[in-house]
Order: sequence, then structure tokens, then C-alpha cells
Amino acid sequence: MTEESHQPASLAHHRGLDGLRGIAVILVIIFHSGLNWLPGGFLGVSVFFTLSGFLITSLLINECENTGRINLKAFWGRRLRRLAPASLVVIAGVVGFASWLSTSIEASRIKGDAISAALYFSNWRFIYSGHSYGELFASPSPLQHLWSLSIEEQLYVVVPVLIAGLFAIGLRRRAIGSVMLVAVAGSTIATMFTNSHELIYYGTHNRAAELLLGSGLACLCGRRIERVAVQKAKPWSTMYIVPLLGVIVLARFSSVDSPWVYSGALTLFAGLSVICLIAAVQAGPVRSILSSSPLVRIGEVSYGLYLIHWPVIVWLNSDRVDLRPTALFGMQVVVTAVLTLMSYWLIEQPIRRRRVLLSARWAGGSFVVAVAGTVVLASSILASATNEVDTTPEVLVTVAPTTSFVETSHSSSTTIVANTAVPSHVDRTGPLSVLVIGDSTAENIATALAQASDGSLGVISGGVLGCPLLKVAQVRDRKDSQQDVTYCPDNERLVHDHVSDVDAIVVVAGVANQWAYQYAGSDVWIEPDSDQYKADLDKFLENIEAIVAPRGLPILVFETPPVRDNPKILGDDIAALVRWAEVIDEWDANWHSVKMVPYADALSDPNSDEGKAERPDGVHLAEDFGRELARVTLIPRLRDKYFDILDEMNQTGCRSADTHSLALDLCRAAQ
Repeated sequence: MTEESHQPASLAHHRGLDGLRGIAVILVIIFHSGLNWLPGGFLGVSVFFTLSGFLITSLLINECENTGRINLKAFWGRRLRRLAPASLVVIAGVVGFASWLSTSIEASRIKGDAISAALYFSNWRFIYSGHSYGELFASPSPLQHLWSLSIEEQLYVVVPVLIAGLFAIGLRRRAIGSVMLVAVAGSTIATMFTNSHELIYYGTHNRAAELLLGSGLACLCGRRIERVAVQKAKPWSTMYIVPLLGVIVLARFSSVDSPWVYSGALTLFAGLSVICLIAAVQAGPVRSILSSSPLVRIGEVSYGLYLIHWPVIVWLNSDRVDLRPTALFGMQVVVTAVLTLMSYWLIEQPIRRRRVLLSARWAGGSFVVAVAGTVVLASSILASATNEVDTTPEVLVTVAPTTSFVETSHSSSTTIVANTAVPSHVDRTGPLSVLVIGDSTAENIATALAQASDGSLGVISGGVLGCPLLKVAQVRDRKDSQQDVTYCPDNERLVHDHVSDVDAIVVVAGVANQWAYQYAGSDVWIEPDSDQYKADLDKFLENIEAIVAPRGLPILVFETPPVRDNPKILGDDIAALVRWAEVIDEWDANWHSVKMVPYADALSDPNSDEGKAERPDGVHLAEDFGRELARVTLIPRLRDKYFDILDEMNQTGCRSADTHSLALDLCRAAQ
């Protein structure tokens, strides 16, 4: 990703290392595609870390032995020439596009991400910034991948100073290598005693082991590796194919949630990368494979590919391009390749090869100005972005309500509602208007219903990103990420304000209703598996029933289908999902005025290719699929359940024949 492709004369250039770098970036890009071909492709970043450690330490230790010192200013100047220009251009480009493509809440996050990326502390921002569920759920940050660049830059400051200091006090290759291995052990132990997955994954001190193991290899075995590189292939060199296949197998069968990733075993994986590194240099089949022209060319531009591919994937998505997932990924790869080559030839190479910014003074001054400019650009262009979410209900389709009042037009023969007595069965052909409340899933479903409406279904959307049904102050996912949800609307007030505008209340509560929560002024967390969780939701339903009772409105609750298995982002705890499903089932069984609307059977497994096409982010319906699902399944079932409730309420006496109001004691099927 960030290593030099062509080294000074003191360190030979090895095409196999370029090829290994190519393999690593391919793993990462496929991982980010979301196609689930390589769910462990993030391990390619670990390969980059180890390769970086080996290469920069080889340069530094050679410089110490050749000159007796390290020219830190020159080293850091080369690093900045190599890394800063392309990254700053990408950051600035993302800021510009964010002002056009992102919502205000996404733009607000990107502003902070851009500033932290330009100053190389992205990894610590992602650990401590406390992004809300709504922000993460709405869209991943197009700059989130720069956490790894921040870690490398931080270690590029520490490692040269460490080596220079150790060399100055008389330590040489072996002794310095031993110090590096001690540091590897310290980093690994720190990981083993860290509970936070975010800190393990993003923390510089926890990820340092992977880079420092490469540094230790350079000190202890660097000379020998250079010697064997010019020797003929050994009979046993074919066995090097095993560790290379091991990297690919782990990328295929691991995932970002695999327990071993957070146990300190990434150091062992770095050991596998070390063996692959040796294999890439030593004559044999593996070096021949890794030295193939396609892999070498990909490796040479791997830094640009890494920088550019993720913003392209985030923004060139299925919402903007109507293609199947595989075809869409192909388009993303092509666009990434074109932009990468432009960056390589127009930005990276001219500055790196000193065709421009010839003097150190001009280069350093330009870097400071560029960083400052990027920070100012992010702060000014995205300055209007706020953390506020629009909670105003949106009228998507207008249809006059028909069941909440009786009105016969004397100037027309048209009867708007004619339920003046309790019929044995209601007329199921009339129009229907609904208020949809809940989280982003509610907003998504409401949009699909509105788009599929043929004029007989009116929809008001009250769903808001990240908002549980209850009016609470904080929510907490199973990863212990605490989020402020005071921005969320009061759903009881929402129903009260619109009860006369609709025929039914539709509740659609997804992941946001399955998290632990805390009321304002309380320090007690209420867990989804607690009795209090159910009691609070039951009370919420009773309050809604009391609000709609004078108008006689039924309540329809959409079931919550399983979402994609990604608890780090979605919080899809199966136990919480089951608990919420139990609450819905009990509402359906215990109230004549409440029914559950099933639709999980109409969805594919969210982790399958079909499921990813239907719900690209694992939760929300793709626009075209949602519209068709609403037309074929959701609207017919919604109407059936609505009229079933009217039948049941009329037959049980729950709904008054005269006033159409609800007698709540009679509406309770079970006490």
C-alpha cells in the first residue's frame, strides 16, 4: 500500500514484493465490495503493515551501517513525497463530492474524518468519536479506510527515531532486531488484555506488532534474504506455496468478527506474511507467480488503488447505478483503475521523482499549505452540516382517511364512508391511508409503499434514522457503543398529531428497537432480554391505543426480518431480534385492534447474493426491489390485515357501531 516500489541502490528491488503487494490490495478491494467472496480480505492490510515494516527498516538499517547515522529529515521527506500528495488530493476530492452527494449528517461525519485523515490520526478518531447509530447506518464514511495510513504514518515517526537512538548507543542489527521482537511481544500482550474490539482493530499500539515483526525480520535476516535472492531455486522452495495459500484461505473463511482477530493472533498472521515475503524474494514457484506482470503492475499502483477504491465503492453504489452486484463491482473496479492511473502519472510520480517541487523547502512548505488547505476546505465546504436529523413527518402520498369518521355528501351520491352499523364483513375495496412510525426501516418501507401506491394508498412517513419506538435518551448496541438519540421524535406525540389524517397506524421498528436503552435522567440500562423492556413497550402500545381510541384506528405492526450478519455496524443480536418478535406476537394475540404484517418470507437470506441485491446494506430495501415487493406483497398484506382487524373489532364489539371509537377493555383479547 505505502511501501516504496523502487528502492535506493543499497536495497535491491524485488518484483515479487510488488506482486505480494498486488495480492494484498486485491484482497482488500474484494473485501470492500460487499459481495462476501472474501469476508476476511481485510487481512490484506496486515500484509501491507508487515511489508512496510520490512522495507522501511531495511532502508534505515542500511543507512545506519553505510553512513553511521539516519538522516531523519531526508527519510520523512521521502515518505511525505510518497504518501501525502495522493492522499490529500483524495481527501479534498471526497470533501468536494460530499457537499454534493451526502446528507447533512453524513457530511458532518466526513468533515471530521477529512480533518483527522489529513493530520494522520484517523484511527484514533474512529475509536473515540462515538459516531451515532444513525450516522453509521445511513452510510459508511468514504474516508474510513485511511485509518491504516494513519497507523503507518505514526509508526514511520516512531520506528526511525527508535532505530537511530538504538544505533547511537551502540546496538547493531541483531540487537536492534531483538528490541523489535520485544516490542512485538509487548504489542501482542496489549492486544490480549484489551476488551474493546475497536481499540484492538484501530489502536496504533495494538496493530504495531504486524509492522514491527517486518522490522525485526529486516534486522535479523535482511542480509541473508538479499543473498538467497540471487541464488538458484531450492528443491523445497515449492513449499512456500502453502503460506501464500494460507493467507488466501484465511481471507476466504475469516471475517471481521472472527474471535481470533481480536485475540492477539494477528501477530501469528503477520508471521505468515513474513514467510510470504521471504518466498516473494527467494527463487522458486511463488516468486515466479508473484513476479508476473499483472500482479507487479497492480502492486506498483497499489497505494493509489487503496486510496481511491473505497470512496468509489461508497458512492458508486446500487442506489445510483441500477446493476446487479457483480456487474456493479466490475464498474467500480474500472472507475477505480482509471482514477488510480491518473493519480499515479499526474500526481504521485511527478512529485516522487522530483520533477516538481524540487527543493526540500518548497516541498515542505507545499505540504504544510496543502494540509492546512484541506482542513480549511473541509471546515468551510461542509460547515453547514450538522448532527441534526430531520424528524419532520413527510406526506408521501395523499389519500383522504375513510374509517375514522362518517361523512355522507349531500351534494353528491358518493358516500365517503358508510359504516353506520356493525356489518358482518367490511368493504375491502376502499382506499386506505396510514401513518408509518419507527426507525430508518420504517422510512424505507414507507417510501416503498408510496412508490407502489396506485392512488388507493396514502402514506405519511414518520420513520427516523436510528430511533427506537420509545422516547429515550441513549441506546447501546451489543458492542457497547453508546449513542445519543435525543434527536428522535416522540412517537406518541406524532400519532396524536396525525390521528385524524389516517385510517391506521403502521409500526415498523428494526434494529434500533433491539438495543439496550436509557431514559433521560437515569443511569439504568434496560436490556432487550429484560422484563422491563417488554413492560415499557406494552405501555407504549397502551398509550398509542388510548390516543387512537376516539377515532377507532387499528394498529398494524410489520415483523422484523433478520438482517445481514454484521453486528459491528448493525447490532443484529439474534436474541434481541427474537425478543422483539415475541413482543410483536403477543401484541397480535392480546389485542383485537392490533395485527402483525409478515413479510420475512418474501426476502432472501441477507447474506446471499440475492439478499445483497434486495438489501444492499443488509437492512434496507433497494429502491427497485422495494417498490416491487410493496406492489406484490406488502400492500396486499397490509390491506388484508387492516380489513381483518376491522372485521375482528366489529365482531367483538371492540369498535362502537355508532361512534366508531374503541372500547379498550373489549379490545384486549387477553388481560
